[in-house]
Amino acid sequence: MGSLALGLPLYVFPRPFARFAGLSGDDTFIYELGGAAMVGYAVALALGVRNGLWSPIRFVVLGSYAFTVLVFLAGFVSFVSNQIAGIVVVVSLWAVVVAWAVAQILVAHRGAVAGPRNVATWAAVVLALATLSAAVFGLGPQAAGQFASVMGYRGTDEYVYRLAGAACFGYAVIGIQELRSLHWDDMRLPNVMALVFNGLAFLASAFEILAGRTTLLAILVTLAAGSFTVAISVVIARRGR
Repeated sequence: MGSLALGLPLYVFPRPFARFAGLSGDDTFIYELGGAAMVGYAVALALGVRNGLWSPIRFVVLGSYAFTVLVFLAGFVSFVSNQIAGIVVVVSLWAVVVAWAVAQILVAHRGAVAGPRNVATWAAVVLALATLSAAVFGLGPQAAGQFASVMGYRGTDEYVYRLAGAACFGYAVIGIQELRSLHWDDMRLPNVMALVFNGLAFLASAFEILAGRTTLLAILVTLAAGSFTVAISVVIARRGR
């Protein structure tokens, strides 16, 4: 629920959230992208918990672990850089608790074996491209200042960049596990998760452009998220075949 509690206000109310958290509120598009990624986690985890089976949700749980570890590292960088705000402290503590709890779950369920590969080559190609995209947009914002400069933003709230990148990087970790498995039952929830993320990211980028705030990042996200939204929808409809 933490990813939803943080992701929803980031996506829907970025400026009020920034004021509440004591941030500058610059580059709200970054807030929205981070929020979109976090909402994807919440949806996939909620569906997985309702189902009550470990195998379909295990990749999502692993991605959540990677996300929270990178969030903790983002907080550590902020502390070292003396960029300390209440939101950094709260989210870092949340990340430590969640990472510890998720690690216990992963260790308790280690050794799960994937079923036979039953996903078509074209679906695997879509997954590989989406995984590469998630890795780029997950690691790039960790160098917040440079990333913001290249993409056409101020980069004032460096912590938000790293937070958004951490959320995105979890998708790359999940994608790698999917590519190793290529079994549809393992891929269903991660694809729903990716569909939510890309759909919300596409809407945010489209509104950025329509509002006259066209940047390199807005264009890239529009093209990538729009394409992946369509492609992943087809993958889900055809169950990867």
